[in-house]
Amino acid sequence: MGNVYVDRLTTGMVLNSDVKDQTGRLLLKAGTELTEKHLYIFRSWGITEADIAGTTGEGTGVASRDSVDPEKIAAAEAALEVIFPERARAHPAMRELFRICALRKARVAC
Repeated sequence: MGNVYVDRLTTGMVLNSDVKDQTGRLLLKAGTELTEKHLYIFRSWGITEADIAGTTGEGTGVASRDSVDPEKIAAAEAALEVIFPERARAHPAMRELFRICALRKARVAC
């Protein structure tokens, strides 16, 4: 199956595995069909991706980083270190925001 970034999740998708928060607390069990409320909960608890049944990773946003030159991504990440210091990226939501910003910055540099 495949992990799908939270911004690509839609209602009706079915979880292939349990979703747990950063401390390991169970938020949703495998087999649950996602609703808008579930998507809101994911964002609130800092969940950045979920394993979705029937996906392979293709077209899910997971491989989107592969379409950008790794050197440009590294340069973008280095430039963003000032805004997102390593200690701030310890939180899953900040780590995801850093990932999105670096990817967008690298794409603009293309």
